[in-house]
Amino acid sequence: MNKKIVVVLSVLCALSLTVAAENIQVKLLTTGSDGQAFVFEPLFVKVKVGDTITYTPVQKAGHTSVSILVPAGAKPWKAVPDTEIKVKIEKPGIYLVACDVHKALGMVSVIQADKAVNLDEAKKKAAEVSAKMSLGKDRYAKALAMVK
Repeated sequence: MNKKIVVVLSVLCALSLTVAAENIQVKLLTTGSDGQAFVFEPLFVKVKVGDTITYTPVQKAGHTSVSILVPAGAKPWKAVPDTEIKVKIEKPGIYLVACDVHKALGMVSVIQADKAVNLDEAKKKAAEVSAKMSLGKDRYAKALAMVK
């Protein structure tokens, strides 16, 4: 095969992988669309490795997005209060997320990236964190029940 054809095919393959990745929006809200206080919407997202999640504090109240648990080898993150952050998901597994300021009020969410390789660890950590919450103690459990 001609070298130019190989180069063109390689570039096209790389571009197709980039196009396949999605950007998922998650809102950080003081009052959710269902009237619940201090929520991530959606509570649970299922993504593919390579996708990006954009956390946007829509209602400013010091909201943050902080990784509480990530799969082995994944990079943790911590957003500055009331600042949007983009998180590229690079490892399969379950990610537990919270608002650092409002975690005790149940402001948490869950990401599943491909196969839930660390589900047992995530359930254990979620139970520990939920036990210290004053509101929304069932949110991690509800989100983890959506894992397939």
